[in-house]
Amino acid sequence: MNRSSIRIGVIALAALAMFYILVVGGLGGLEHLGDQAATDWPWLVGILVGFGIQVALLAELRRRRRLHGAAKTTAGAGSGASVVGMVACCAHHVADLVPILGASGAAIFLTEFRVPIMAAGLAVNGLGVAVALRRLLHAPAPTGGQTCHA
Repeated sequence: MNRSSIRIGVIALAALAMFYILVVGGLGGLEHLGDQAATDWPWLVGILVGFGIQVALLAELRRRRRLHGAAKTTAGAGSGASVVGMVACCAHHVADLVPILGASGAAIFLTEFRVPIMAAGLAVNGLGVAVALRRLLHAPAPTGGQTCHA
């Protein structure tokens, strides 16, 4: 894997972490953010790392396809899985907004099922990583001296 692809994955991981901090901290305050992160840290780490790996793999796949002149768009399924994983991951935070909107029943549901929702996010992220890895294994590796700056 190219260092540029790895860097893109790390940036994606950091961006997702910032999104989480802004949503949870912005809606519930810093104390809520600390409590939530302390409670859900294994899920958060898994989702963040899975997302970063997936983005890095897709960036590498894109780089390889570009180097070999492939005209196909190949990252669609992996990107779709990533988006679904993120929606599933963060869906339980809608519970923070729902009481404001007057739907306290939905807030209770989302809060009660946040762990299964995060597990679904991890599973979808895993699927996205598997799809990206499979495609990457079938993409020819660049040959000596070729570089691409994406």
